[in-house]
Amino acid sequence: MFSIWLGIEDEGERGKLAAWILEECQEDCKLVDQENDIHIAIIEVNKWHDWVKIHRFRKRNKSCRIIPLLDPSLLHTSPLAIEFKLTYLLVKSVKKRIFLRTLKRAIEEIESENTRFAENEEVFHHFDAEQIAGQNALPFREAFLRRLLSGDVKTEEELLQSRFFLTGEAVPNAVCFIQGFVRCPAKRLEEGMQASMVIHDFLKSKFAGFAVTFLSYRKHLLMLLQVPPEFSSVKHWKEGEGRILETIDSLENEYGIQLYIGVGSVYREPLMLHHSYKEACKARRTSPYERLQLRYFEEITKDMQIQKCFEYISQYCTEDLSIKQVADQINLSVPYFSRIFKQETGRSFVEYVTFVRMQRAVWMLRHTDHTVEAIAEELGYNTPNYFSGTFKKYVGLSPRDYRATEEIIFV
Repeated sequence: MFSIWLGIEDEGERGKLAAWILEECQEDCKLVDQENDIHIAIIEVNKWHDWVKIHRFRKRNKSCRIIPLLDPSLLHTSPLAIEFKLTYLLVKSVKKRIFLRTLKRAIEEIESENTRFAENEEVFHHFDAEQIAGQNALPFREAFLRRLLSGDVKTEEELLQSRFFLTGEAVPNAVCFIQGFVRCPAKRLEEGMQASMVIHDFLKSKFAGFAVTFLSYRKHLLMLLQVPPEFSSVKHWKEGEGRILETIDSLENEYGIQLYIGVGSVYREPLMLHHSYKEACKARRTSPYERLQLRYFEEITKDMQIQKCFEYISQYCTEDLSIKQVADQINLSVPYFSRIFKQETGRSFVEYVTFVRMQRAVWMLRHTDHTVEAIAEELGYNTPNYFSGTFKKYVGLSPRDYRATEEIIFV
């Protein structure tokens, strides 16, 4: 006998569901008034805070199957059901056949102890064609993609679930990690420009006709691409790379927006897409092999000895670091180390160390109130002028001008 608890304040709705349960499932189910040792809970969602209540309820009753009953005015919050990894969702006023079908599936799952998200012929248990007609699938797609990128989607069954809001033609296979700053914040304010929207609209326009999805985080924007099957990477997809580079140039020339983009590898298997996200993030923060504005994970050396040198340089870059000192870490002669370092990184040892120092300088200028002079001294530069000249060579702005820029916030 399965215990069912109805967490529903609406007496009419509660009475209707209770009658259906007693009429159709009396042999298998019983209604209970307290949330103790219950198998299934049907919980009403009439306001945002009700999702918080469901989250807390789930912590208290980990083995309970929870079925939210959502008010139609809050349909836009339904991706939270995916975030909470809830298998089912019902929308008021639910039809009897849909309610009973959902309830019986939950019972079957408890009996088999094998929770499944979807059958091949159905995409999401809680919606039929009547419920989703005219509804916007965008929130579902975004919520699912966020879970996919975080590595939370682990089974083919969960991928089947996404078929309703993420068609096969639109499944991304590569991730671009985008950050940037605005050179003239005062001008942006004067013109009422919202940099994040300008970037989004430019990229959307450049990739019109291609399967592209955008996900916004606070300090970065993700552009998810579907690279054509004949190309093994975005770098080899010259049309796509060209559109990205055109966007970078146009935004800088027309709006004073400077973009920096890291690109992950192409993964044809959707369950592996979270690797591309991590790679794109790493590429964004790694010394560029060719272009500062556009960096590819595939260009990062896979040589373990050189990676060991990277770690050593990162730790001691503020000191008077010699090439011999680093070459000794992996027991190589200076000439041989110098040659393979340039081969693997695309730049000389001195250039790489300088880049690492400039990365640290960028962070300090953005996140501390240290003077330029103090930052120069901390990074091992004898004179502020030399530091400023080096910084401008690598970043394109003087340290003081960079500090006056505005970091782009995407949400």
